[in-house]
Formats: sequence, C-alpha cells, structure tokens
Amino acid sequence: MNIILIHCLILFINILQSNAYNKARCAVTDDIQVHVVNSLPFPELTLHCASKDNDLGYYNTTQNFDFHWRFCDSYLGVTLFFCHLTWGDKNVAFDVYTSKNREQCLRGMCNWEARPDGIYFAGGIPPVSPVNFKKMHDWKNNV
Repeated sequence: MNIILIHCLILFINILQSNAYNKARCAVTDDIQVHVVNSLPFPELTLHCASKDNDLGYYNTTQNFDFHWRFCDSYLGVTLFFCHLTWGDKNVAFDVYTSKNREQCLRGMCNWEARPDGIYFAGGIPPVSPVNFKKMHDWKNNV
C-alpha cells in the first residue's frame, strides 16, 4: 500500500515538474492564453503586463499588434495578471486574468482590445467577431 502511494506521489511531482517546463500543456490546471490587441491609431500604445511572479515587460506597440502570452493557471486558484496601458495622454490599468473569473475566458482564451473609446473584452478562440466584444474600461486622462 505504501509503495503505491509513493509511486503516485512521484508521478504527481513529475507531472508538476514537466508542467513547469512545458507551459503549453498544463497537466493539472487550465492552459490560459491572454491577447491584448492594439486597435488604436497613432500614437503607439505602451503596455506593461505582469503578475506577482512574472513581469512580462514594457512594450511600445503599433496598430494591430497582438501582445499575447500563455500560462498554466495556479492549482490553488490564485493567478492574477494585470496590464497598464498608456496611449498619448490617457491610461488605464486593469486585471486581464484572474482565477476567480476564469469562466469568462472561454476555452482558456482572454481577448482584450484597446480602442479609442476604451478597453474591450471577449472570451473565446480568435478571431473573435468585433460584435462579441464588450466595453469593460474607459480611458483615464493622465494627471
């Protein structure tokens, strides 16, 4: 009995370790993809996305640029990624993914789009029809 438990524990640890090296295939949790698309005219959009453990960096993006990444959701259900977007004299910061709202990201896909009048969201596999996007955030003027 103990030997079976030890083998199961070793198998579970191996799955977690392989999961750490292969983020595209999440063995224990959901595979999540986040897309942030710049649908703005000039000037370029500056974005910074991060989680508690992963800073994805700062990027200056041109029109139609799709900044995207994938990751395995935490098995503890505590994953949170946010982005801060700056466009000319406007900016906005918001959560692009949280484990507690994972059901909004249909099939593990979270699609965000920066438009002149605000930030839009749609869950599902791209290409997502523009009519499926819902406005979620307004731009704020820089102080």
